Amino acid sequence: MAEKKKWAPTKMFLQWCLSYLLISVIALTLLLASGYRYLDVLRDNLEYTNGIQLDMTRVWLDQKVKLLRNITAKESSTAAIEAVRQTDDYDDIPRYDYYMLTRKISTDVINYGIGDAYFLYFPSTDAIVSNTKYGQSRRFYDLVLEAYDISYEDWMEILKQNLVTTRVFQPVVQGKDSKNYLVLMRPLNITSREPDKAVAVMIVDLEDLFKASDWLNNDTLCINDRNNGVLVANHELPEATENAVTELIKSSGSRKFDEAAHRTSKEEYISIISSTYENWDVAVILKEQAFASKIIDIQKLLAVVVIIYLLLTVAVIANSAAKRYLKLRNIVQVLHRGNAADPEENLTDAFAYIDSRVQKLVQDNVESSDLIEQQRTVMLREQFHAMITNADAANEADTDQLENLGFPIHRAKQYYLLAYRLQEQDLANEKDPDKIYEMQWFILQNVTRENLTSRSLENLCFREGGMQLYFIWTEKDDPEMLESILWSYEYCRSFLTQHFEFRYDIAVSSGHTGLDGVYKAYREVCRVYQYQQRTQDTGTIFYSDLKVQPGDTTVRYPVETENKLHLAVRSGNEGEACTQIQALMRQNQENYLSPAGMQFLVSKIMSTIVRAGEQRSDDPELAENQNRVMEAARRGSTEAMEQALCRLAGTVCQAVRASEQEAAADEKGRLYLEMRDYIEANYSDAALNVNALSEHFDRPAPFVSRYFKEMNGTNLTQYIHKVRLEHVKEKLLQDEKLETIAITCGFGSLRSFLRIFKQYEGVTPTQYRELHSKKEETTNENI
Repeated sequence: MAEKKKWAPTKMFLQWCLSYLLISVIALTLLLASGYRYLDVLRDNLEYTNGIQLDMTRVWLDQKVKLLRNITAKESSTAAIEAVRQTDDYDDIPRYDYYMLTRKISTDVINYGIGDAYFLYFPSTDAIVSNTKYGQSRRFYDLVLEAYDISYEDWMEILKQNLVTTRVFQPVVQGKDSKNYLVLMRPLNITSREPDKAVAVMIVDLEDLFKASDWLNNDTLCINDRNNGVLVANHELPEATENAVTELIKSSGSRKFDEAAHRTSKEEYISIISSTYENWDVAVILKEQAFASKIIDIQKLLAVVVIIYLLLTVAVIANSAAKRYLKLRNIVQVLHRGNAADPEENLTDAFAYIDSRVQKLVQDNVESSDLIEQQRTVMLREQFHAMITNADAANEADTDQLENLGFPIHRAKQYYLLAYRLQEQDLANEKDPDKIYEMQWFILQNVTRENLTSRSLENLCFREGGMQLYFIWTEKDDPEMLESILWSYEYCRSFLTQHFEFRYDIAVSSGHTGLDGVYKAYREVCRVYQYQQRTQDTGTIFYSDLKVQPGDTTVRYPVETENKLHLAVRSGNEGEACTQIQALMRQNQENYLSPAGMQFLVSKIMSTIVRAGEQRSDDPELAENQNRVMEAARRGSTEAMEQALCRLAGTVCQAVRASEQEAAADEKGRLYLEMRDYIEANYSDAALNVNALSEHFDRPAPFVSRYFKEMNGTNLTQYIHKVRLEHVKEKLLQDEKLETIAITCGFGSLRSFLRIFKQYEGVTPTQYRELHSKKEETTNENI
């Protein structure tokens, strides 16, 4: 039967959610299958489209080759052309014959419908004749070929090739337009073995092909000449791409590609087909970016559909769960009537589970109503209350008495503190809200303790400060204890969320041992709740997961900041004083200080402000502002404390400025202020003394000494030392070397510095640095 108790909530949850989960899985599977199928269709469509476009490119190129073959076949038997070819000197042929030859070529070009540039090259005479111009190569280049932005040297390197069949070349274009041309060359008489054959040349502009197809604009066109082992392309090919094309061609052996063949290499899609008339292969290399963008669009569409579907599923489940509140009311009525059923019945649904557990707990509570048991429970709660509220209670507790009361101080190897806190609810329409709260605590305790027991975790439950606390322990070493606690409250939360609508927050301390750990554990769960309330992050449950460390929760009041605040108030700088106050309050507020710690910080700040204006501490307005600060500290409002402190600093600063203005109203006062400002500006000068002031202000040294003491009440030399020591204290907290401090603060030598510091402060500089570096830690221990 114990297995059914543990299994029933899981079964009920699965029965409730199974239909939603099954529909979601089927829908998501269909969506993913459809998406992958569509990707396959896209790839097939890409291959089909590439095949058609590639075949169009082959037809275009074969048409150019066919025209070249036909015109060369006709002109190879022309007598005029044969005459020029047999001549060794360009001038041996009359210009009229060259002119008539251009007329002949023009007629052939028109008859064959050649729209590209076409001309004949005669190596023996270095003559070039087209359908409009003729001349030797240099002159013909200047007249015709220079317009193609191809250098004369490149042209001659191409024209002087010893050809035995049709060849294709791609010259280097030097212009800014970066045009692409193909140069097709074919001997007039392929069967001739003469070394200097006349060559027919056709210049093909690839832009004509690109304009006819938007498919090749950003892709690479390659032509592979199998006879000569040459691969030309309209763009420079990376080595990996060139190797991929070569391997694809070699894979066919000597066979031609009568139909388009395709291969994917890295991020490139290669399509290839063979020429009809020549032993060439035409290849197009396509970047898969367009295909990839379509895939991304499909993936985004799938993601949006899945998210919408999941949101709808969550909305349906949430709407169904909201109606479970009626079951909670039914349980309250059952408990009110005291209708106890047998908890060992076969559990089939949520009502059976809740009714059996509640009735069993009610029965246990009735049986435990014995007076002795009640006294034991009360005493245990009092002891527990003392241990979590008094840090010294662990030292004063009677451990034997605690063991007799059931507190496992000697038996627990390690323990944790689990805390629940109910969230605020709108129960204004309920007749008895307190009973609803008590019932919710009752259900929480029942379900939680049963889950903990099922994981072999012993526990005690207490109510303290609006929280339900579980002291959880084991009597043997259990490395998975924290995981068992996690499972217990997660299972409890899942079950209660399924059947009830009240919500609660959870906090778990770190592991502890010994009586003194109880106080620390309680402080840790309180710290977790403080963190949750401040950050609105109720998902952070474990104290070990907090984003602040325990050592960061101490009062922070660095001496350096205290000195800056003191100097700001003393100089009447209200803005700087408020800036220092706000920085201190913000820093300590982020450290989650306790109310007592924050009050201690406020008292320290107020003491610094009053000390800076001690000559005006009897001012009634000052006393009123001090009372306001203390009242804000008692209320615990950080914002009110900060405003009251800034108002107090402003009052003192105004009094300081008023005093300085009164002193500056007469000449005697102005001289005093000038002397004080001069000392502040030149304190680092070791030569600063009575004589230096006498020389600077053109007054006798005795007068300067007597006058300053009369105005300030302090000996001039002593005042200079005090000013220097104020700056020394700041530098000591910055870990500067003593020798450096002695020089930069005007003491002249380390020996003089050590002597004067000890004389005024009562300790050496090193001792002062050590004492104040521990000031923050000592302050918090006192708190």
